[in-house]
Amino acid sequence: MSLAQYACAFVANGCDGNALKASKSIAGARKPFRVFKPVEAVMPLMADRGATLREARRSAEKGAVAMKCLGMAAYFAFDHVVWMTQAGIQKNSSVGDAAQKLSYWGWFLGSSAGLYSDTTELNALLDVMKEKGFGKVSPPNGGGDGAFQDEDEDLTDEEFEAREAEKEELRRRARKVFAGLVTNSAQAVLALALLDQIKMSKRKIGALGVFLSAVNIATLLPPLEVKVNAPVKAKTA
Repeated sequence: MSLAQYACAFVANGCDGNALKASKSIAGARKPFRVFKPVEAVMPLMADRGATLREARRSAEKGAVAMKCLGMAAYFAFDHVVWMTQAGIQKNSSVGDAAQKLSYWGWFLGSSAGLYSDTTELNALLDVMKEKGFGKVSPPNGGGDGAFQDEDEDLTDEEFEAREAEKEELRRRARKVFAGLVTNSAQAVLALALLDQIKMSKRKIGALGVFLSAVNIATLLPPLEVKVNAPVKAKTA
């Protein structure tokens, strides 16, 4: 539904008409389906009974996780106030306007914290890949051609399959982290644009929203499975 909402916003470009009305209608229709999102956002903090919050003082990574949870919870919670204002349940329009800004700031804070966490995890994955020799560079001055090579020589078929399974797990985690980097970056920029903190036309905001929705949809699709055969060892006389 978010894809349709931002597509209509892209077509409307901020001008009154059927496209803008459709964008606002779809946005309003989405909100009741997110009623439990604030609780879902803070579940990682509740799962360890506050350990994440206590460790946040000593660990930047834990602090980023806690900040992401609290920021996204604020985003959804204040967005509920916006919806209640639009539905006429909450009558004070100034409260609705303030809640809208707080919602977007929560979105920006949560996305920025998520961006930090994803960057940290990506660096950790690269260190693991380097340690295990996945994609190791053969130095040209050492007789190699400078290309990336995996240390799969002299492995039995069972060892090769185990190594391929390990590499595929790392690839899966890397794809997830990379998708998080893209979505969190786009969300942070989109939140700032909606807050008028950066200059961006309504059409560009709609285009960014369409891109973000498309990436979120792509992450739900099953990854393509590519079967890698074990290297054939040359026979010796």
